[in-house]
Amino acid sequence: MKSLSARSMTLCSTGVTWDEESLTRRYGFLRRVRNEVSFKLVFYPYWVLELHGRAIWRLFGARPLAMLVVADARSGRCLQISAPPALTMERLRPATTALSKQSSFFPAGLEGQHVPSKDVRAHVVRPLCDRKAVQNNAETFALAAWRRRCNLPLGPRADISCTDSTAVLLHKPFWIMTAQSNVKNGRNKLFVFDASTGLGGVSEYWNVVEYIMALDQDAPAGISELQNGRLDLSA
Repeated sequence: MKSLSARSMTLCSTGVTWDEESLTRRYGFLRRVRNEVSFKLVFYPYWVLELHGRAIWRLFGARPLAMLVVADARSGRCLQISAPPALTMERLRPATTALSKQSSFFPAGLEGQHVPSKDVRAHVVRPLCDRKAVQNNAETFALAAWRRRCNLPLGPRADISCTDSTAVLLHKPFWIMTAQSNVKNGRNKLFVFDASTGLGGVSEYWNVVEYIMALDQDAPAGISELQNGRLDLSA
């Protein structure tokens, strides 16, 4: 393992349970091109919110409501989920060389519950939506869904309100697979694997793809934060 700095970043994550080797064993197409591609690890931020509300009908009384929502911590886009994700704490120890390399991805040692310590090239995406903003977005999303469910056409109308919500920031890991050499026509194709589930795709993770495509690979990313031995992920 490379020489590592004493300081590290600890992330609340869904866990890196699939690495390059296990993905290669799972996917036949990956076995055919394994020597031609490289993998980089991206931690993308999401908020997970639990919302509670109440619907009150004049004739039928009150009914409690609840919803779990995951929100993109950069765009604020919300999606309802059926169960909360299992979370774990993972640590990135930036290598001492990370301070001198002007790259969007920095070399680091990854330490997690599911994958043995290993060297990776990582990028931790900064959230843009703070807790208050994402709670407002999620409340609007939940109220709209509850109204569609409770206020049926030609049925009695309910007074629906959101009573409280809690929000947890997590970073979901993704493996970004790209060709090691330049692709013809100057375009470098990429493929995304969910490092927690092993599922792969492009359209399924378009928010991650758009972010990676917009990265300037030649510009420093997080270098000033790394020089202080930390990455400010507060929101």
